[in-house]
Amino acid sequence: MRLTSEQAHLIKTLCNRYFGDDAALWLFGSRADDSKRGGDYDFLIETSMNDAAAIVARKIDLIAELQSTAPFEDEKIDIVVKRRSSFFDMPIYAIARQEGVRL
Repeated sequence: MRLTSEQAHLIKTLCNRYFGDDAALWLFGSRADDSKRGGDYDFLIETSMNDAAAIVARKIDLIAELQSTAPFEDEKIDIVVKRRSSFFDMPIYAIARQEGVRL
């Protein structure tokens, strides 16, 4: 996993702040693979929140706060949010869980 301990601690802390203490977080994509180089940061967050507007607002706030910190400054960050209560399932959810690293 190509994520420093400082970055991992920061994203977990902010994920819990914005999406609740029960939120689950995965790093997936190229940063989850030690053999690759470069790439953006791809995260999956599973939350018990249900309000779509609140989820979008918090996702934007989370990305903005992350990019204003030294560990993630000017980095490209993609966040996929899945509501636990939703039966809608996209392939990216399974890929992130299977190939990613749970933080």
